Amino acid sequence: MTLLRHAQISAGLAAELLEIDRWQLSELMNVYEISPFDDSMTLAEFQQEVASAASELEKYKK
Repeated sequence: MTLLRHAQISAGLAAELLEIDRWQLSELMNVYEISPFDDSMTLAEFQQEVASAASELEKYKK
């Protein structure tokens, strides 16, 4: 859980290592007060990521 808290492993890997499913991991993260969101991302970085994802989606609509 410490590695997950410090974003050194992904939630998927944490669930795999703990041999639990993602729903169980979500509940466990709640117990340990670990946010499922990347709190280190700035608003500008988040907006850029959203814009990039929207651009990629547009490619597939055509």
